[in-house]
This record gives sequence, C-alpha cells and structure tokens, in this order.
Amino acid sequence: MAARVYKNKLTLDGRLKLVPGVSEAKVKAVKALSEKHLAGDRIASATLLEVLTTSDAMFNMAHLASLNFVPNFDEAPRKWQQIAGIRPVPDFKPPTLFSINKSWDDGDADGSSAVLDAHGAAPVIPEGTPYPYAYISGEVNEGAGIKKRGFKTDWTLEARINDALGVIDALPDEMRSVALDTEEADVFGALIAQTPAGSALAGGTVPTGATVAVNAALSRDALIRATMELALREINGRVIQVNGGYNLLVAVGQGIYANYILNQTLTAFESNGTAGSVPNFVYQINGGYNPLANITVIETEWLTGAAWMLMPAKGATRRPVLERLELRGYQTPQLFAKNDGGVYVGGAAVSPFEGSFDSDAITLKLRQFGGGVVWDDGKAIVKSTGAGV
Repeated sequence: MAARVYKNKLTLDGRLKLVPGVSEAKVKAVKALSEKHLAGDRIASATLLEVLTTSDAMFNMAHLASLNFVPNFDEAPRKWQQIAGIRPVPDFKPPTLFSINKSWDDGDADGSSAVLDAHGAAPVIPEGTPYPYAYISGEVNEGAGIKKRGFKTDWTLEARINDALGVIDALPDEMRSVALDTEEADVFGALIAQTPAGSALAGGTVPTGATVAVNAALSRDALIRATMELALREINGRVIQVNGGYNLLVAVGQGIYANYILNQTLTAFESNGTAGSVPNFVYQINGGYNPLANITVIETEWLTGAAWMLMPAKGATRRPVLERLELRGYQTPQLFAKNDGGVYVGGAAVSPFEGSFDSDAITLKLRQFGGGVVWDDGKAIVKSTGAGV
C-alpha cells in the first residue's frame, strides 16, 4: 500500500485534533529529542525525561505518538481486507443495502408487477409510450451495526517517573496492535455470528461420482460440491455468479493441507464403456485441468478444528458479501488521557501525566468504532463444521 501524502502534517489533514500547548515547533523539538534518545544519546534521554515531567512536552509527545500511529496503522497489513469490503455508515442504526436488482417493482405489495425482467434488465419502451415507474428496495441487516469498543489502562505517577520513556516507547505499538485486532474482530466476528445454519454444506454428488456428506470434512470433492451449491443459490430471484475466484477460510495450521489438495489436478477419461446410459468416467490426479485453481486459502483463528468456509473473493460478485462498517468521522482509533489533576496553587493547569487529583493515577482510554455485516443471509457463503453430519 502506497504511503498517503498529507497536506497538513501536524493534523494529518484534520484526522488529529490539537490540544492546548501543542504546536508544530514543539512537536519537532520533542521528535528530535526522542530520535536521539532511541539512538542511545544519554544526554538527550535525560533532557527528554526532564521536559516530560516539567513542561507541556508530554502533550507534544502524545501528539507525536499519534502522528506516528495513524500512518503506521493505515499501512499495516490486515487479513480481513482479503475477504471484506468497506462501507461507511452515518450512525449506529442497522445498515441498509440498496442496489439495482430484480426486486425493483411498481410498488405493488406482492411485487407481482415487476418492472425489470428475470435477468434484471430494464424494459423495452415502445415508441410514444410512457416509461414505467420502478421503486428501489433495500435490505436491512438487523443483526449488524456499528459498535463502540475500547478500554482504559492506568499506571501510577511513581511508575511513570521510574519508567517514563519505556511507556512512551511502547504505547504506539501496543495501541496499534489492539486496534488492528479489533478490526479483525469486527469482520470475522460478523462472519461467524451472522452466517446462519442455512448456509451449511448440504452435500450431494459431484462429477467424480462421489457423494459428499452434509458438513463434510475439507477435501477436493467437498470444495467442488461447495462451488456447485453456491452456483444454485439465488438472491432476489437471480443465481449467484462468481467472477474472480473464491476465498477458503480454514483454522490456523490447516493451510498446508488445504493448499495441498487445491494444487492437485484431475483428468477424466472414459473407461468400461457406459454405466447405463451415462458414460463411466474414471478420474486421476495428474498435471491436467484443476477446477479449484481459483481458490485462495486464508488461515484464521476464528475457525477451529476441521471447520471451513468458502465464499466469493472480495469484489467477485456484484452484490457485496461481507463488509466492515466504518462510522463516518471516526474511522481512526482515538486515544484519550483523563484530566482530573486539578490545578497548581496559583492557577497553573496540571498535566494529565502528573496523575489524578485523588490517587496520582494516570489513565488512558482507547476508543474505536466499527462493525461487520454479512449480506443476503449468508447465501453466498458455504460453511462446514467438518464433522460430516
């Protein structure tokens, strides 16, 4: 991912808010001291520790941490982006998916007077005749929506004095790790929770002549059966068409086996004439055609044991299958410092990093908004427990 270029590098084009005491010059000064400290300059380390406890340098250090955190957070690799798109939403209400499809009709309650044809095409308008009305409809996913996540952490004034620089060094990376894991939870949590039992592998025959059990364990025949079942499912009266491949989700540690069976290929040749009126084919694994070549394996800790899921790759279908929800204006995780230290005698403000008024505790809070949504009741997803029952 290419690094984003910001016009206003102090606020990252409005993504960061300035607090009193923070300025471009002070941030640069703290950055210079911090870089020398990390390079092993003991004089810079002592100077940095002194200014952090006696001036507003702590606020500028916190802002510098955010300046480093946001771009690094944006550019960090995310597994969920391999399987889900992004949908910005304005509020906490369940999201609605509006799209042009066969569900457009003339407003009849029963939808019997459909305007679009069976393939979703607009009607032909004879010369001199009026255009018919069509009204868009939307799918509301009641089980999805934006969630507010976060936590607080605190440490004492004494701990900050004893290890001030250690906390400052570790905070951005720790915050980024939690924020990234939270995004993964938004998407994979929704995928597991919102994919209903009706999406399970139903089982049946495959071209090899084998019969695949319900909730079959992962195998070539089971995957072929899964793609066949997806091709027979309908959304708004139209079959699901996948152009661009599939994602196969398996538990951590199962990727080697999954890739092994995917990279085997089958060739059919006729043997022993016919079985009744149907040619009797025998399939052998060799270097021929591989019907599963367009499947990408993704390991995830959200699946365990023999469970697996097959779904279209991101963007491989016209209608989205799985998306992460982002709250407009709050796409970036936020870090807060509790400021209840009171004031110094004489009226000067007390830094939050001097601790609280009651117990000298320094408290930080992480706040993050997000969610996930599986559309169309998971019809574009085939899941299996792997138990074969």
